[in-house]
Amino acid sequence: MKNFGILLLAMVSCCLLQAKNRVVKQPPFIARSSSTIEIDRVVVSDTATVLDIKAFFRPHNWIQISNESYLLADNGEKYPIRSGNGITLGEKFWMPDSGEASFSLIFPLLPPTVKVIDFIESDCEDCFKVWGIHLDGKLPELDLSDDVKKQKLNYDEPLPKAELKDGKSVITGRLLGYEKHYALPFSCRTCDLLTAKFEDTEIKVNEDGTFRTEIELCTPTTVSFSVGRDIYFDVFLVPGGELDMAVNLRELSRSESKLLKGKRAGGKKVYFSGTMAALNDEMITDDEHLMDVWGMVHWNMNDLYNMTAGQYKAYWLKKYEETKSAICSDKKRSQAYRNLLLAQNDLLCTLTLTRVSSNLAYAYVQCSGLPAREAYQKFKQPELSDDFYDYIRQLNILNSPVMLYTNGYADLVRGMGYMRVKMDDKLSDIFAFILSSDKVSVEDAEIIREFKANTDAGKTSVYREKMGELRIKYDDLFKEFSSMQQDYILKKIIAGYLGTEQGLFFDLQKMMKYAQKISDFTPLTIHDFEEIRKMSDPYYLSRLTRMNNRLLETIEANKKKKGYTVNESGEVKDEDLFYSITSKFKGKVILVDFWATWCGPCKMAMKQMKPMKKDLEGKDIVYVFIAGENSPKETWDNMIPDIHGEHYRVTAAQWNYLSKQFSIQGVPTYIIVDKEGGIIQKYTGFPGVDTVKKRINKSIREIKNVFVLQE
Repeated sequence: MKNFGILLLAMVSCCLLQAKNRVVKQPPFIARSSSTIEIDRVVVSDTATVLDIKAFFRPHNWIQISNESYLLADNGEKYPIRSGNGITLGEKFWMPDSGEASFSLIFPLLPPTVKVIDFIESDCEDCFKVWGIHLDGKLPELDLSDDVKKQKLNYDEPLPKAELKDGKSVITGRLLGYEKHYALPFSCRTCDLLTAKFEDTEIKVNEDGTFRTEIELCTPTTVSFSVGRDIYFDVFLVPGGELDMAVNLRELSRSESKLLKGKRAGGKKVYFSGTMAALNDEMITDDEHLMDVWGMVHWNMNDLYNMTAGQYKAYWLKKYEETKSAICSDKKRSQAYRNLLLAQNDLLCTLTLTRVSSNLAYAYVQCSGLPAREAYQKFKQPELSDDFYDYIRQLNILNSPVMLYTNGYADLVRGMGYMRVKMDDKLSDIFAFILSSDKVSVEDAEIIREFKANTDAGKTSVYREKMGELRIKYDDLFKEFSSMQQDYILKKIIAGYLGTEQGLFFDLQKMMKYAQKISDFTPLTIHDFEEIRKMSDPYYLSRLTRMNNRLLETIEANKKKKGYTVNESGEVKDEDLFYSITSKFKGKVILVDFWATWCGPCKMAMKQMKPMKKDLEGKDIVYVFIAGENSPKETWDNMIPDIHGEHYRVTAAQWNYLSKQFSIQGVPTYIIVDKEGGIIQKYTGFPGVDTVKKRINKSIREIKNVFVLQE
């Protein structure tokens, strides 16, 4: 009886505590910027507001919570963070082996009248944000228009003809539940058919959540929309079509939440009306996710670990047939949707088989238990049998126009020109090819032979740096060898299995070379256009003419631009080169960008940093861009007027010295130099605008020089 009394007292105390504290378990919310953190519980006591956080991120990688975080309440007030429990604010928090962690964030007491809050991890672009957290545990009724509620969709509508046809698709709609202060990125990603580059179109969202954009297309195809950084959904668009989307932010958020996805759905993720609305409705409401079988994130790497190439091929062809059977046997889906899924299954299987070497290498790194670098070094490339690529004939999809429906066909076309295949003897050894050329001097030939002998023996050659110079010196020979290999793959392997050298696949292979020239800031020649005019489909001439005209206009406009300076590195010793470049800017912070004209990530980073450079105008900051001779002079000259800063194009020997001096493993690489000329930061790869901007601002404010190089 005594024990029962104690238990009853404890229960009463617990109830009183719950009554005193406002506790909301796994509160519903409208939207978030990232899936890395989720709110497991909110506790509002008489002294503080505590957010219990669950974090989900890659093991052994770090996250960070800014000490400038705050809660924004529906009364318009900001409540700055006080402290963290289980995490130190402003410092790196390393994720454990599980990739999951818990900690608490403590804020001031919220008034009892506050019903909705936003968690803002400072105002930086890449910081964590969770908007519309409802402290009563309930979301308001979904605001749907009568048109959306009453619409009837035609699921018998067939897919449009798969053909090359220019046009714009008009996208309109509204983000349901959106508030004007939400800094929520919204964009559309397409894959350009001729450049095979994925391009993101940022979509402006008005204060009331409405939006309108136009997407340039060349065929009916699938594109990807993203909300925040981690929520994606595919949409089928048609040139000349109009599609309206009511994007249900709360349901997209719930369905992707690890904590909330088991709870009741709050309507459809997206409500469609207009061109191909029924097909898009099927795509967004399909919970079977049959294509997940091809997503690497869903793979069991232990299944692939230590597989032979033959086992890998058999494994995925079995998955392909199982998925194909599931698609064909399900009569609940419309014929149009089944046809689209079949096309995606064909494409993704072909891509997966083509990437046999890289995927098996990745499985080895993940499962071997070795450090990543050591694992990659120990991994042995799989032996490919003579008939490994006979799946090209078995699947027989490369020339099929229905591949245009998918969002990765161009990527496949480009990638198959670089497949790892058994070559003829004359194409299996690039050193032998280079040495057979009369363009190579006797002295250079001796260096190449010595380098090859050491490489074959697994030794490091004393001529390693010199070979870097020769690689640039004989760039034309290296390109010729690469072109011969691609021709062999296309004509001997792919055409051999398809039984033809004609068709959509081969047309795109030819036209991609001209598109690449334009992307490299090299205008097309009269001879180029003569070859393009031979194509049977007029689309290629029309598209490449427009691309070339835009390039010519850009080059002419660049000639009139200011804000960039071409500098000469001069006759200086290698060890004095970097100081010679940076010393003229002493007294200012310097962001040094090692880049190349052909480097896609370099150019993407420059584009992303343009707003940052504008924000920092008038401050003590200089931008220095260093390229090497492997950036063609004409291309470099045409590109740099659009890249504001101080430009240097150094010799191959100078580039090699700088690479060794700063352990540059690839481009882009960034070095930040303080006002006294000291190197204070190095980034291998682009770390993001916010990271660079914070470090620059910190350096601008610093008075003392710091001589520690950080990575």
